[in-house]
Amino acid sequence: MTEATNAAQAAEAEAGIANRLVPVGLAERIRSYYPAGGAWLDELPRLIATCARRWDLTLLPAFEPGGDSSWTAPVRRRDGELAVLQITVPMPVASDHVTALKAWAGRGAVRLFAHDEAIRATLMECCVPGTHAEHLSPADADAVAVAVLPELWAADLPGLSDADCLESLDAAAGKRALLMEERAEKFGDVVDAGPFREAAQLFTSLPASANRSVLLHGDFHRRNVVLSQRGWLAIDPLAMVGDPSYDAALFLQHDLDGAVTSARVDALADRLELDRERTRRWLFALGVQAASWHLSIGDRTTHDAIIETTSTLLTG
Repeated sequence: MTEATNAAQAAEAEAGIANRLVPVGLAERIRSYYPAGGAWLDELPRLIATCARRWDLTLLPAFEPGGDSSWTAPVRRRDGELAVLQITVPMPVASDHVTALKAWAGRGAVRLFAHDEAIRATLMECCVPGTHAEHLSPADADAVAVAVLPELWAADLPGLSDADCLESLDAAAGKRALLMEERAEKFGDVVDAGPFREAAQLFTSLPASANRSVLLHGDFHRRNVVLSQRGWLAIDPLAMVGDPSYDAALFLQHDLDGAVTSARVDALADRLELDRERTRRWLFALGVQAASWHLSIGDRTTHDAIIETTSTLLTG
């Protein structure tokens, strides 16, 4: 058999992997969101096949609908144990999920089995049954946050040899502040830009005034908390270092459809031993940013609803 024939067969096998394992919706989002997304998708079958050979994995159908920045699928390891293989789109982000997963070592988060930085591939613990917390009642969801967040925040920051590669909350929030100032200018003739400017100010002042710094999940919402045989575990961190009230506010942000009240924010802050006022202010800033995004895509109704909810956080 010639070398050309071998190459053709390998290419055909990789194409088969793409057809079987890359959901159509995921491919469409990747192409839409990333300028080089199409080229990465063309390369993805080879990357998947490389991981399967290197780590001796049996590939299973990818999770659907999947995420927006990575291909993720369950796999079976040589010993028969289920795991999750994730390959991330190359992008200029400061977050380092591998450093965070190593620091947590399975405490409150999925375990890390292997990682290949060159192709941005990570092999992790698979959560079974894998139920997301998004369908829980507010009370049950808050109980999950109380169980998981302290485990994540307990990581020993001085013990993080790679801590310098983690983005600080100050830097991340500073970018949000600039964005809110830009949107205040852009939409000031359409809506009251006062909340946008107040959010920008809070994104600057809150990190600077924090008296505690922990390893943050950085994207702690309900779909990133999954039920496993070990209990509820966090997945997909956008790890950074800073004020723990930020993670709590992120968790509540996804309930700004009316399920969030000042009393609920205060109760969760108390259970997590956080400052009530700081948690409210973080939630206000994050909520207003979310409202501004909806406005930017022409969804004035959702913008107005979120602004109405967040307006009670600093006065209620």
